[in-house]
Amino acid sequence: MMERWKTMWGERSPREQWMLGVMFALLAVVVLWLGIVRPLEMAQRSAHAALGEATDRHASIRGKVKLLKSLPRAAAPASSGTPLDQFVGQSAGEAGLTLERAQAQGADRMDIAIAAVRPMALLTWLAGLEAQGVRVETMSARPSPTAGSISVQAVLVRGAAQ
Repeated sequence: MMERWKTMWGERSPREQWMLGVMFALLAVVVLWLGIVRPLEMAQRSAHAALGEATDRHASIRGKVKLLKSLPRAAAPASSGTPLDQFVGQSAGEAGLTLERAQAQGADRMDIAIAAVRPMALLTWLAGLEAQGVRVETMSARPSPTAGSISVQAVLVRGAAQ
């Protein structure tokens, strides 16, 4: 096969060989540009845009957390007659949230998990619970597979902070 290519190349005049060489060089540049450089540039732009969006979301969530921390801890014990798990479940339903897990751990403490929730909806719901006398003892949140959502595990306690 190589002998055949060498024979074909040798049959070309020096001018044709030079023009074919330039053509192959230009073809290689175009293939490198379209096959490697442009896709890498597009991936870099996409990653930069995603980083910007994530930074904005992070700043927004930090602002809401700061707002929640500034709320007064004194709570109206309006829900003290209702069992905590029933009250939290009803409140979540009214807020449009689906609790994946809600386990009572005594009369005034419960463990919850939410698979996917928008941070703003979660923080608004938690602020409403705090206004009703239910506070967050511990909480962990991770990005969920749904874009712009987080998955949450939290322990809720009825009563004032100690």
